[in-house]
Amino acid sequence: MSCCKEPRSSWVFPTAMLSLYGFFANCRPAEPFLTPYLVGPYKNISEEQVTNYLFPIWTYSYLALLLPVFLLTDLLRYKVVIVAQGLFLVNNYILLCFAQGLTAMTVLQVNFAIVTSTEVAYFSYIYSIISVRLYQRATGYLRSAMLTGYTFGSFLGQVLVSVAGVSYFCVNAITLGIVSVAFVVSFCLPTPHRGMFFRGETEVPTTQEHHSAAEENTEGAEEESTQVAGGGWCSWNTIAHAGHLLWRSFLQSYSSKQLVYWSLWWALATAGYFQIFNYVQLMWNHIEPSGSSSVYNGGVEAIATLLGAGAAFTIGHVKVTWEVWGEVALGMFSAVAAAAVFLIGLTSSIWASYAGYIIFKASYMLLITITMFQIAENLSMQCYALTFGINNFTAVLLQTTVTAIVVDEHVLGMDIVSQFVIYGTYYAAISLLFMIRGTYTACQHYCRLRLDRESREDTKTEAISSYKFRAGWGYPTALLCTYGFFSSVKPLEPFLIPYLSGPDKNITAEQVNNQIFPVWTYSYLVVLIPVFLLTDYLRYKPVVIFQGVNLLVTSGLLLWAQGVAAMQIMEVFYSVVTACEVAYFSYIYSVVDLQHYQKVTAYCRSVQLLGYTVGSVLGQLMVSFSLMSYQGILVLNLVLISIALVTSCFLPMPQKSMFFHRKQGVDDAATSPPVQTSINETTGEPASNGVMEPQLDRSARTVDREGHERNPEILRNQDIAACNNTASRDTGQCFGVLLRLWREFLQCYSKQLLYWSLWWALATCGYNQTVNYVQVLWDHVGGSQNFAIYNGGVEAVSNLFSAAMAYAVGFTKVNWATWGELALGSFSGLGAASLFLMTFIGNIWVCYVAYVIFKCLYMLLITIAMFQIAADLSIERYALVFGGNNFVALVLQTVITAIVVDSRGLSLKIIPQFIVYGSYFTGITILFLLRGLYTVVSTRSRTNVSQTQREDALKWEVRDEVYKHCNTKPQGARAGRYGDQGANLPKWA
Repeated sequence: MSCCKEPRSSWVFPTAMLSLYGFFANCRPAEPFLTPYLVGPYKNISEEQVTNYLFPIWTYSYLALLLPVFLLTDLLRYKVVIVAQGLFLVNNYILLCFAQGLTAMTVLQVNFAIVTSTEVAYFSYIYSIISVRLYQRATGYLRSAMLTGYTFGSFLGQVLVSVAGVSYFCVNAITLGIVSVAFVVSFCLPTPHRGMFFRGETEVPTTQEHHSAAEENTEGAEEESTQVAGGGWCSWNTIAHAGHLLWRSFLQSYSSKQLVYWSLWWALATAGYFQIFNYVQLMWNHIEPSGSSSVYNGGVEAIATLLGAGAAFTIGHVKVTWEVWGEVALGMFSAVAAAAVFLIGLTSSIWASYAGYIIFKASYMLLITITMFQIAENLSMQCYALTFGINNFTAVLLQTTVTAIVVDEHVLGMDIVSQFVIYGTYYAAISLLFMIRGTYTACQHYCRLRLDRESREDTKTEAISSYKFRAGWGYPTALLCTYGFFSSVKPLEPFLIPYLSGPDKNITAEQVNNQIFPVWTYSYLVVLIPVFLLTDYLRYKPVVIFQGVNLLVTSGLLLWAQGVAAMQIMEVFYSVVTACEVAYFSYIYSVVDLQHYQKVTAYCRSVQLLGYTVGSVLGQLMVSFSLMSYQGILVLNLVLISIALVTSCFLPMPQKSMFFHRKQGVDDAATSPPVQTSINETTGEPASNGVMEPQLDRSARTVDREGHERNPEILRNQDIAACNNTASRDTGQCFGVLLRLWREFLQCYSKQLLYWSLWWALATCGYNQTVNYVQVLWDHVGGSQNFAIYNGGVEAVSNLFSAAMAYAVGFTKVNWATWGELALGSFSGLGAASLFLMTFIGNIWVCYVAYVIFKCLYMLLITIAMFQIAADLSIERYALVFGGNNFVALVLQTVITAIVVDSRGLSLKIIPQFIVYGSYFTGITILFLLRGLYTVVSTRSRTNVSQTQREDALKWEVRDEVYKHCNTKPQGARAGRYGDQGANLPKWA
């Protein structure tokens, strides 16, 4: 009797039985042909019903069942749940074989959701019945048995369909027989006497001796000890103890930041994998209908599984420091997966789509193997089981959200091609996120290695370098650029007028022109100043997040809201988005040092412009090739904005701002305009305003946190200023800040800066008005409903040329102080001519070319104006001038909108509007041409007078030298020439 019982108590028997169960339960020859079976003559369900109704039922049911089944699996000790899984698997294929109608197939989806939610019992069962030292070997056997069964089933199904010519019904009947064998095998599994949480040990076993001792206990002793510890298998003490273990395991599982990122990829990628796996057969049926061609879905699934298993097996023998390079690998292979998904969805060749799926599935199985290994390596089995459950639950939650928005017929009900474009974009976002995170991790690793080497030489240097690394400019700049890119990719923006005036919204062009667009201008004027002040007061990050939220609301209203009133509300939210742009450009200056301002500004501006360009090109491709409808493009936009919003939450919180949270002393010195210094010819030391700074001994100086020497006298003055600042803050900080803002604002505008700022405000007003209404003009000229629209391509080209011209002007050697105002007038005249060309030439291509010229000219001139203004101002004063000029521009734009556009004003048609805009720029041209000519003539006159004086002075200096050489220099010669004005000559004369 003992001889017969011995094998059953060892690890071999339960592992063998569970492996058999796994093989037969996953050997389903009919699964690769589910969609052809449902849409074919056997079930006669339409492809739209399968896509937008049936398959979402499985997702919703899976989400509802996953968490309860996870807890019941441990409470009921696994075997009962495995038997139940086998039973529901048998019932699944009974329904497939014999049930008819949409309702029966809905029940089928719920039934299959129970099957998939109980898969956790398959992987957890074996860990409750064998010792820890056998976990790796048993896991390998179970995983291999499952993959072997799946591969064999796929190959068998393909052979039955393609070679033997067996019908889909018979293939389902054969599958029913195979899973029935799995159901019978499940009864032979030994019943575990403990679970990992319910009736689990109070401490996690850690030593091999403890496991060996536990294995020697008899079944009765184990049962008795558990009863004593737990007080009954379903008692309150058992449940409370299980809850305690769950909470403790949860805290341990997500205690490491690196494990959190690995788990994040697990959840994100698994959600996308489930979605693609569920709908890929529909994609194949769309490319090449199963009723009119041979179907090779089974062979493709078999090859994909084999390659994925081979990649997962190979990765175990690759020597890589995954702690350093793992996140980079996640990003790179996710990019490969994204490209494969785009290939699946956009190709018209079934074989290319098959190849894309094989690449995608192999990439996912490779990465999920790495992820599981990295997470399991440092966790106990309880923690790993909990992490497995939570990550999969998060994945299903994300998948449910995507299904509800993208697939469900009650919301968007998108077609299958548009769905796969969304999935490809989803994986591209995952790739970008983890490439950034992986690059940061790798750089951090190598910086630590370098600091370790430096620490052997200088401990002080290590401390300074370590601080610089932690507070460096790279990490916040990368995150802000990621946010800027995804928030700027707006594929629908160039097609907003066709979308609003088309069948989706059915709003007339007059309503858009005279009732909807003016709301943005008025709202922008109202919120600009409050948002500007709140941005500084809240220290930028909350406003950046708030901008992302409003952008999400704007896109949501565009997608789901109907009517003129709803679109007016949308414009209000979008005005908040545009007002919050000041936070995007100001945030980075509060977290990086002054010496990095130019570099980070270039990055943030370039990435934002790149986002606009990519969005325009992407929208143009979608529209021109009919890849997605306008609503599908909006859903894609929602996904991109959601990525931007999530990214903004990871931005570091600034500790200071330019006005309300300003650090006195250090920041004032760092951000003040450069002080002109002279050089003392005796000592060679710099002197400010001709006064020498007292020299201090080097030992009397202090080193600040960045390693720069600071004068103790200056530090004492800074401390006094800080104390005074604290006192003033207590008695009314906000009033003091606002008063200082007003005083600095008045000091910003010198005579020359006033003219540059005047052009900025006037031209920006006209530019914004033109950009807002140019699509209405294009719609009027070309007719969006009967003409191929190229708005996106035009916007992309104009952005690229604008960026090139703005970049080129930085290398142009021109005395802008003399010729700048004349250039403003001349190029404004070209802009006015472009506007008149758009207005009076009834050709859409001429309109497009004229718009590109107009936008490039404005970007060229605004770059010159910004540079000229910023050259002589501190960053605080530049921010004030930036806000003041834009506010004046907005006031002017509001006046023009109210008079020219608004339905309660003149309510002009689009052609008369653009005549007004062209005349407006003509007025700017005349004003600045006259001012520029006056400046040039005045400068030339001053130059000629100075040249004459220099020539006269040089002539008399030569004469003095001649007299000195001849020793016959007449006394008072120069006084005779100049009289009493000789003292006013230059020193060298």
